[in-house]
Amino acid sequence: MGNDIANRSMKTPTLFQRTGRLGLTRICVACATLVSAAASEVGCPLKHGQWEPFPALTDEFDNGTLDASKWFPNNPTWMGRQPGYFNPKNVRIANGMLHLDAKKESLPNLPAGYHTYTTAFVKGKTKVRYGYFEIRARAMDSQASSAFWFYDITPEIWSEIDVFEIGARPQPTNYYMNTHLFHTLVETVHWHKSRIWKAPYNLAREFHVYGLEWDPEVLRFTVDGAVVREERNTHWHQPLALCFDSETFAGWFGLPKDDALPATFSIDYIRTWKRKDGPADDRPEAVQFSFPGRTGAGESVYRLKVEEGGTLAVTAKGGAERPERVHLEYVDGAYFAAQKEPEIQKTLTVRDGEGQGLSFLIAWSKTEPWKREGRERAGEAPGSASPPTNGYHAVGVDVRPLAAKPRGTVEVWELPTEGGSPVRVTVRH
Repeated sequence: MGNDIANRSMKTPTLFQRTGRLGLTRICVACATLVSAAASEVGCPLKHGQWEPFPALTDEFDNGTLDASKWFPNNPTWMGRQPGYFNPKNVRIANGMLHLDAKKESLPNLPAGYHTYTTAFVKGKTKVRYGYFEIRARAMDSQASSAFWFYDITPEIWSEIDVFEIGARPQPTNYYMNTHLFHTLVETVHWHKSRIWKAPYNLAREFHVYGLEWDPEVLRFTVDGAVVREERNTHWHQPLALCFDSETFAGWFGLPKDDALPATFSIDYIRTWKRKDGPADDRPEAVQFSFPGRTGAGESVYRLKVEEGGTLAVTAKGGAERPERVHLEYVDGAYFAAQKEPEIQKTLTVRDGEGQGLSFLIAWSKTEPWKREGRERAGEAPGSASPPTNGYHAVGVDVRPLAAKPRGTVEVWELPTEGGSPVRVTVRH
């Protein structure tokens, strides 16, 4: 506890320093509510753009308990990376900070595969797309990881942004960043782009400010205000859940040693802003496929007529009306046979019975993305998939209504298929 107090930021709504330390005056616990309110007015430290606070994912952790309106003290859909179990009791608020603990302990009645270790997970209840996200934190001094990341899984898309994953033992200066694409409507092989920044200090011994700027065009990762990674945003347009966690990575950092437990990952604050100007945010927030009347959990294929010629084959796997996975494939052998370029794209138009249209812009490449991108994390094998007969691999899809609609609008299309039940597409703007 004394070490936490020594490293405690004295919070103020206006001061930002590149050292990552904030503050001037200690504010009494009785004024915690006022501190949290003031924190929502903290100006974004980025020097470009116009920004406004996003309170749903902003927290100074000054109220003594985890705010149940903003956070889950676990992951409701995942119990942990085996053998470590996410124990909600390992999530605590103390000294104005959020603490995630890792311990060596065996709890009774855990499912098979969970034993010996408990770790922690905090998940945001509000999904978010785009913004600037900043935390002041110190990693735990352990082989158990300390992580700040975003993810979500739907039948149409599963993507992830890892702002950092740190295993301070045995790698106290390795700051791992990653962007994952597990599947989309047209991509079925997991691929990722990982990078390592070498910190000039031990990540488990000091508090620093870590940030992610995420917009429709770019992803920027920052440490104490300095950009340590920047890349074009090619796929990360899905609303994601913001997460803090600790996991046991037996094949990466190794299982925690007894002398490294218990250990604590501490977060002083999380502050989030949304940009009011900048690149256009004109993509739908979500595109969902369902199949009225479908009852079986096997694989079903539905064929949609395409105005430009050919067929759009929609495959539903698992589940029933709302399947576990959905995949699209453009079927037109003559079109692909005529192509010569290594990268191509085509806009496909599908209409419902009333003539309302949906546009599917699909891109293909002769080079598989999972081979094109570097794989820097030890122990991961390259993805594999049989190349399509036309020689091209789909590498992205953008689905949009032909007519733009304002934010908050929900539209539903019933698309007729060749001799079968309709495919329902719901677009949330």
